[in-house]
Amino acid sequence: MEFFRSMRLIARHLLICFVAMSIFSGVVYAQSKTVYIDTQVLYNFETVEEWLPVSNSSRFMVTGAQTNDEGIEVTYPNARLFPITPYGLGNLSSQSTNSLGVSVLFNRKAYNFFDLIPADQKWIPGKTQSLDLWVWGGNFDYRMEIILEDRKGYTHTYDLGSLRYMGWKNLNYNIPTSTRQAEAHIPTTYGLKFLNFRFWSSPETRTDSFTVLLDYFQAVTDTYRESYDGSDVEKALLEEQNAGTTGGGANNTTETEVAN
Repeated sequence: MEFFRSMRLIARHLLICFVAMSIFSGVVYAQSKTVYIDTQVLYNFETVEEWLPVSNSSRFMVTGAQTNDEGIEVTYPNARLFPITPYGLGNLSSQSTNSLGVSVLFNRKAYNFFDLIPADQKWIPGKTQSLDLWVWGGNFDYRMEIILEDRKGYTHTYDLGSLRYMGWKNLNYNIPTSTRQAEAHIPTTYGLKFLNFRFWSSPETRTDSFTVLLDYFQAVTDTYRESYDGSDVEKALLEEQNAGTTGGGANNTTETEVAN
């Protein structure tokens, strides 16, 4: 009798385990989703004209014509192209022939900063996974940030890290899942807009010169969009909203992220 009772208990336990595994498998299956990871080149730094003159900066920034140590008159901030690209681009070097160089001066030590703003602040399609670009550092004690804006008008500041190194380095940032990039209603995915780069100096660093070079800024993004009868309407609405939305975010709430 005990034997049959034990067998019934074992069978009951096996049934419970089977049901639990079935439910878990169903949940996992329900949570799975299709993704399409794509790389989008945002800015290739091939022309100076695509970047606005530095306008948002610390009050200690020097502007106008200055004579450097070689006796050459230079207007600061100074933005110009260099026919140089990082070797690290590898096969992608054929897509980039120039890099953008920016030099600035400050007349007082402080937490000085300046912004480098594109003439065209672009929306990144899909859900942005990560951002990266090549940055040439001259071992200056500066930090670099990327500032984005979401559809609600909130700005997100991501710290790319220190520029205290020599030569080219690929700086990247993984966008946290807490950054809102989608809605339950259409358009379900609306992406993020790139606003500008920001550079901060250490209050101990020299003020007489700072130069940085930039090249090949790209985003890794999930551009999958579910296809359904009428999905073309959602695409048209998203394009309409993007065309009618202006950048800036000057009066918006700012969320600052620490470098990952």
